[in-house]
Amino acid sequence: MTYPMYIASIAWILLLVGYIKRRQRGIHVFCMRCGIGMDIALVLFLQVTRNAIQTAVALDSSIYEQIHILCSTLALFLYFPVLYFGWLLLQGKASALTRIWHIRIGVTALALRTLGFLFMFSML
Repeated sequence: MTYPMYIASIAWILLLVGYIKRRQRGIHVFCMRCGIGMDIALVLFLQVTRNAIQTAVALDSSIYEQIHILCSTLALFLYFPVLYFGWLLLQGKASALTRIWHIRIGVTALALRTLGFLFMFSML
């Protein structure tokens, strides 16, 4: 495994633990912030060091690598509304609808990130 794959694995584990501990707010928030932060930082690192976005857009990779890129990218975009709704929940400024959207988008982001994580190993 490559160094970025180790970082992605740690980030995914943090997201999974955060999901499992969703009823324990402190642990959930800590794990999710760390996992999402690591994922975003990793994408920025890969862009700076390997021109990851240009490589992904070129579509020169296998179907498995393209699935990895698509799922991981969609999850990355979903992180921002999840963080926003989570912030509203923490501030006590949220309605029941905010909580529902936080959960729906969060579960979708985790499912997409899990698929992206699994297909990441096609890049070995």
